[in-house]
Amino acid sequence: MSRDVILAFDVGGTQIKAAAMREGEIIASTVGHYDSRSELGADAIIAHFVAIAVDVLGREGLSEEQIVGFGLAFPGPFDYEQGVCLIQGLGKFESLYGLNIGDMLDDAIRSHAQLSRRLSSKFHIVFENDAALFGLGEANNSGEALDVERAVCLTIGTGLGSCYLERGQLVKHRSGVPENGWLYAQPYGNRIADECISRRGVLQLAEEMGMELAGRDVRELADAAASGDAAAVQLFDHFGRRMAVILGPAFQAYEPNRIVLGGQISKSADLFAPAFKEGLLAQGIIAQVRVSTDTFASTFRGIYHLVK
Repeated sequence: MSRDVILAFDVGGTQIKAAAMREGEIIASTVGHYDSRSELGADAIIAHFVAIAVDVLGREGLSEEQIVGFGLAFPGPFDYEQGVCLIQGLGKFESLYGLNIGDMLDDAIRSHAQLSRRLSSKFHIVFENDAALFGLGEANNSGEALDVERAVCLTIGTGLGSCYLERGQLVKHRSGVPENGWLYAQPYGNRIADECISRRGVLQLAEEMGMELAGRDVRELADAAASGDAAAVQLFDHFGRRMAVILGPAFQAYEPNRIVLGGQISKSADLFAPAFKEGLLAQGIIAQVRVSTDTFASTFRGIYHLVK
């Protein structure tokens, strides 16, 4: 078995999840969670990323392996092919705007004595959107999008992420596919999908239905529904049907064979997925709806396959 490893980062505005991977799997002893420090200056952020890489690679059993690549799930807006950050006015990574952080990271790693000696001649750095990486992960190994002709993968959490896949390959620029495969801007009245198919979408819908939240978040509402609370059950049923109304028109254009759900909200998919599927069927969309067993693992597997 190859001893080569890749570095994998899932970068968020407040936290970075990092690990080393080998043969498509996360090396469990290397998994770490770090503050993103997204408020720092550009050079300090790059130095922080390098320090995380050193920490990950310094963990038990990874003292000498060659590093063949570094893949990062990075929030947008971002030019993923060129490695240029386009985030501005979002209160995170402001100092990186307009910079080619791929080149900056590469220079910093190659200048680091501890890391440079371990770099493979094939070492390279790649970036992609986290939802696209989740989809790539689900299309490999034993994921829910494996061997599927046309799939749409959704991550539902603080916002809505999405990607389109055809036979396991990302589809971003084609007729019938929203630009980049992103569904977050699909219209719904005077709102967009990101506002409705997300944590805040569940909470807003609860308020629209006259439910007393009393400090309850989505998890508590899901627990109530699972316990048989009629109002909570109805909330998630309505949420699933609203998902179908918002996303149905986009799906009609692509005719996916399967829709894969991931993200924090999808941990409660059994409460809304049946209504979502019924709502799609009512629009003539015949697609299997599956739920990822592990969004975190799939995202990191997607990073691995993108690097390789």
